[in-house]
Amino acid sequence: MAKQIIVLGVSQSSTQFQVNALFWYPITSGIQTRTSGSQWSGASSAENLAIQNGTVLEEGQSFAFPVGTLTATIKDVLNKAWTQRNSALGGIGPNLYNGVFYDSATLWSA
Repeated sequence: MAKQIIVLGVSQSSTQFQVNALFWYPITSGIQTRTSGSQWSGASSAENLAIQNGTVLEEGQSFAFPVGTLTATIKDVLNKAWTQRNSALGGIGPNLYNGVFYDSATLWSA
C-alpha cells in the first residue's frame, strides 16, 4: 500500500476552507470485508480489492482551516491525523473485538 492520504476536494468560503480527505490504513488482523471499494474514483483495481478484502481500511475525514493557511501546515495536520489513527489501529483494525464472547465455561474466546 503506497497511498495513505488522498485529498478528495477543497471548498472555500470567505473565512475558511474545508479539506475532505480519505485515509488508508494497513490492516493485518481483525480484518472486516466490505462490499464496495474506495470512495475515490482514482483508486486502482488492486487498491479497491485491498479495501474490499479488508487489508486496507478507508476512512474519510474533513478538516477546516482559516483562509491563508499554508499548504505545508495543512499537509502536516493531515500527516499527524493519519499517524495518530494508524497508531491507534496498530494494524489490528476496527474489528478487533467483534465476535469476541464470554461464557462461564470457557471464559473469553479471545
